[in-house]
Amino acid sequence: MTLKEWLEDKGMTGPQFATRIGRSSEAVRRYVAGERIPDRDTMPLVVKETSGAVTPNDFFGILAEEAA
Repeated sequence: MTLKEWLEDKGMTGPQFATRIGRSSEAVRRYVAGERIPDRDTMPLVVKETSGAVTPNDFFGILAEEAA
């Protein structure tokens, strides 16, 4: 699941998510738009805040079946 899909599913805005993970709204906007991939320190925050629904593979377009 992409971060964009997750945010839409939860009815959450990018700025709200940014506050929850302690990052800027602009950074989250770039993650959602696919312009940037979260760095090593940020990725675990995304995974934790989404309860594992959004994973590093999702930012690279790798499906779970492909990774196995």
